[in-house]
Amino acid sequence: MKLNAISGAMPYAWFPKKLLRIMKLTTLLLIVGLIQASATGYSQKVSLTERNVPIAKVFQAIEKQTGYVFLYDNSLYKQNISINVKNASIEEIINNHFNTLPLTFSIVNGNNIVVKYKPESLADKVLKLFNQQEPIKGKITDETGKPIPGVTIINKTNGKGAIANNAGLYSIAAEKGDQLAFSYIGYQSRKITVSTEQTINISLEPETSSLDQVVVVGYGNTKKKDLTGSVAIVNAADLKDAPFATIDNALAGKAAGVQVTKADGSPGGAVRIRIRGSSSLLGGNDPLYIIDGIPVQVSNNYINPGFDVGSPIGNEINGMGSMNTGLSTAFTNGLNSLGGLNVDDIESISILKDASSTAIYGSKAANGVVMITTKRGKKDMKPQINANYYTTVTTPKLPKLLNADEYKMLLTESAQNLMNEADPDEDYIPENIDAILNHSDTFFGKANTDWLKEITRNTVSHNADLSVQGGGAASKYFSSISFNQTPGVVKATNYQRIAGKLNLENEIGRKFRFITNLNLGYTDQNIGDGAYGQALRARPDLAPYDENGMPTSFVGQGGEDYQGFQNPVGLLQATNNAKTFSLLGSLSALYDITKALQFKSTVSVNMQTYNQRIYMPSFIQTGSYFGTASEKSGIGSNSNSRMANWFLENTLTYTKNIADIHDINVLAGTSYETRKNSFFSATASGYPNDHSLNNLSSAITPLFTRGDEPAGPQSYLLSFYLRANYTLMDKYLFTFTGRTDGSSKFGPNNKFGYFPSAALGWRISKENFLKDVKWIDDFKVRGSYGLTGSQNIGDQMYRTLYSPKAYAGANALIPTQLGNESIKWESTKSTDLGLDVSLFNNRLQLTADYYDKRTNGALLYLPVPASSSYAFLLSNAADLKNQGFEFSLQGDIIKNKDFRWNASLNVTWNKTIVTKLDPKANLGQSGGMTGLEWQNTRIAEGMPLGMILGYTHTGIIKTQEQLDAYKKEIGPAQPILYPFLGIGDPMYQLDYEYYKSSKSAIADAKTIIANAAPKYYGGFTQGFGYKNLDLQLFFTFSQGGKLLWGDHISSRQFNGTSNSHALMLDRYHPGNTETNRERLVLEGTMPMPSSIDVFSSSYIKLRTLNMNYKFNQAKWMQRAGLQNTSVFFSATNLFTITKYPGNDPETSNDTFSVGGGYFDVSNYPVVRTFSLGFKLGF
Repeated sequence: MKLNAISGAMPYAWFPKKLLRIMKLTTLLLIVGLIQASATGYSQKVSLTERNVPIAKVFQAIEKQTGYVFLYDNSLYKQNISINVKNASIEEIINNHFNTLPLTFSIVNGNNIVVKYKPESLADKVLKLFNQQEPIKGKITDETGKPIPGVTIINKTNGKGAIANNAGLYSIAAEKGDQLAFSYIGYQSRKITVSTEQTINISLEPETSSLDQVVVVGYGNTKKKDLTGSVAIVNAADLKDAPFATIDNALAGKAAGVQVTKADGSPGGAVRIRIRGSSSLLGGNDPLYIIDGIPVQVSNNYINPGFDVGSPIGNEINGMGSMNTGLSTAFTNGLNSLGGLNVDDIESISILKDASSTAIYGSKAANGVVMITTKRGKKDMKPQINANYYTTVTTPKLPKLLNADEYKMLLTESAQNLMNEADPDEDYIPENIDAILNHSDTFFGKANTDWLKEITRNTVSHNADLSVQGGGAASKYFSSISFNQTPGVVKATNYQRIAGKLNLENEIGRKFRFITNLNLGYTDQNIGDGAYGQALRARPDLAPYDENGMPTSFVGQGGEDYQGFQNPVGLLQATNNAKTFSLLGSLSALYDITKALQFKSTVSVNMQTYNQRIYMPSFIQTGSYFGTASEKSGIGSNSNSRMANWFLENTLTYTKNIADIHDINVLAGTSYETRKNSFFSATASGYPNDHSLNNLSSAITPLFTRGDEPAGPQSYLLSFYLRANYTLMDKYLFTFTGRTDGSSKFGPNNKFGYFPSAALGWRISKENFLKDVKWIDDFKVRGSYGLTGSQNIGDQMYRTLYSPKAYAGANALIPTQLGNESIKWESTKSTDLGLDVSLFNNRLQLTADYYDKRTNGALLYLPVPASSSYAFLLSNAADLKNQGFEFSLQGDIIKNKDFRWNASLNVTWNKTIVTKLDPKANLGQSGGMTGLEWQNTRIAEGMPLGMILGYTHTGIIKTQEQLDAYKKEIGPAQPILYPFLGIGDPMYQLDYEYYKSSKSAIADAKTIIANAAPKYYGGFTQGFGYKNLDLQLFFTFSQGGKLLWGDHISSRQFNGTSNSHALMLDRYHPGNTETNRERLVLEGTMPMPSSIDVFSSSYIKLRTLNMNYKFNQAKWMQRAGLQNTSVFFSATNLFTITKYPGNDPETSNDTFSVGGGYFDVSNYPVVRTFSLGFKLGF
């Protein structure tokens, strides 16, 4: 058990049972609190909406709903009024809605309300005479420019009021500095401060309840109450104060069905997102992002230079000793293709999950769609400038390693155990053993180096953005620029971003509109070269620098060239830099053919330019087929790539309401997409100097160059789509969607894919038997079925390809890819049954979904006979099934003038199973099992994804009787598994009779020892507010998953003479016989990944804490033009409650693979952040 927190330990016994109790308690508090809030008597409450009607009609409507009678003279007030109340008392109506009228109201005899005219006093007349001023005039319109009659205008400074006439015109007495409030039923109220202008035109936006909230969906938007599909809405306001550099990091735990895992704490690093599980086996499982209508597919831009610094932990676990065979380091995990988007520019986020909502995107939507809409300007809005800034302190969380004394003690013990078991006449004794035992003074160094301290740091980062927003009578605009600088906690790593945004909307006449949208991003990222992984294994008795101040070279230490580690400080002097420039741009023209029919044409582009520079100094050891950097006087590479996606889309939208009974919305469209990619990479060696002459042109020996610069686009996609929505009587909902895609990525017979869907919805709350139940605002059931697809493969994969090659002094063509014209779309059939409920005046909202998602024809590489000269063939070789249940609950428990308390909860249960696998995919068989093995995970028919392979650990040999029995059990396999088997060694459950023939067979004798996939996961929020102070606590949780901990495996034995985790202190020895960790035997048997190395990855994490204080608008702030001024504090990863003994249970070894997330190989430390910032509005 473990509490990763700032302060002391916390009992773990309550987890996970108490997690369920917390969830139940949160739900109970929400419901009980809201029932209490709504438990007042309805007999004296009024719900009424009237616009611009005589006051007598309002009085009559109130009399019908209550026992009150109004007594008044019909001639005392001639002007029309507007009112919009729900469940309001008579006192609230008089005090809050009739207070601006020149009338008095007196309740007499219990139920009679006497209404009298309030005459103007003599004092008011005198003041009016002496304070005559030029009135403020203007026009009030809605978001489309139409006038709004009957708007109430109140001068908050002097209490005077006015009402707009039928043309939306108003006039009110006011002077500079006065505050005017504009309010009208169904529209959001606005307040403005009078300046020197005498004419102030105002645009009001519709006021929406949660049911009328507009939700962005594919190629349009709809009201939340009219949704027939499963769509999660992420409130952008919840993201504004959290210090997230990229949007995908900010989505964790925010929506049911969306699983977000960050690989490590690298700045700007990649994130693994799965919506309702995995739909593909080749790793293309990230959702499609639609940013302001432009499709963006997540990609990894890294270009392999032909050399790497392998993770020593990967080497140890795989049983290898070469730098060239370790697992990838942060070399490839650190790049994020969404880095150019500023989080503060985001207006709304919708996550489309089922086929009804995603089928409009057809072949791109099998993994779900994330719709991101950025901010826009507003009509008749004076320029509003917003400036935001925050600074963040970041601290790493580091593991505990052996110090120099502990290292020397355990390494000596390990060497001695080998000598005690080995026969000097027959057994090979490594030369290190003699040096350790007999020449320790010269073998061991004198230093006590804390390598993690040498290469890590606390950092301070900065984020600033500036935006301007506004509009006129026929135009709207929004523009912003932002800067983010985030140094990494590992030295020599950092992330910088500059982002710019421009959105313009202009009307030409009454029917034409033009929209220009630009998102520009530039990121500069130093990814690092594996220094952290090397620091976990570097010997603590060696000094980081030599007598000349240069990084010490560890080549030759102990008598061998490569010791399984190298100088981490030296790695900090390497270069691994990536620069990315991104452009998302679109130009749209809209023409209103009629009031009901609109045509829209859009041309857009998604463009990225990527530049990468890597240089390994001569004192660094790199793994490659070129040899090491030290042999080549340094190795360097320069690479670049360019990607351009062009889109042309044309749509017709028909919207019609017939007699307030039939609502019809039909969208038809076509799109054409081209994609072009090019790259160039050159690698060379032999640099004159590591620090100054290390550019590519200074190299002596070119090693290789490669590239691809096509003359035209490499892939095309032509699409036709249709969506029809029909609503009958606001309670029966029907949606049909269809899309046809034609792709150049498939052979002649499979170019086209068809993706239909249908959905139904029934708003039961609109039926007569529920219509009068006032505490039910909405009760809707819905269901959908449809087909989506995936074409997330390379170009021309169906063709057989050859590449030029020189052979025996002549040019030749060699086969590089075996084509398969039969490959076709991966198709995913989705069924969804959902429920949406809103209660207690929309203060409690519940959503539940059951889904069944089945992928047919998942693409895999299948082996082919070696005689064909090819290795693999791409085929539709597997079927997958995702089944799950989602539940979300949110509500306002307490909501009054001074105090606010809201809460939310979302939980997801998902299971992914491989229902079919081509028999030819039986690669890496173990234990007689079939399936695909990738490192320590297995994909097999009938099994869920995320299965962890390893050996079943049955205990430690502690007696001679156990030793004799185990030797008899394993028989001839003993020399292969245990060259020096003795008391203190581990025992494994294996079929030794089957696997005793060869070492390779023994090594492959793995079984399934755990499942990495969690049983359920989610997030919950507690929000509190008191007056101007707001506090939000956001938690994420996961339950039931397992994680293979690489440090635990490697710390069971020394790998050569490299250092290890402090866990090694708990090894078996005569004074510690109750441990489950084996004795140390240097150069004995490498530990095999087994059940003892698997730990629960269940956790509850306080992911973010946000505190915001908004200042009241004091006089000096008005004079300075300041509005919406606030300060905020935010912290992330404050504590994690978990049994996992590693740094963090969310770690993932590979964010891009389908099996990613099962293996913790410690690529980069987990971080904790503390941020302080402010927001200013002018």
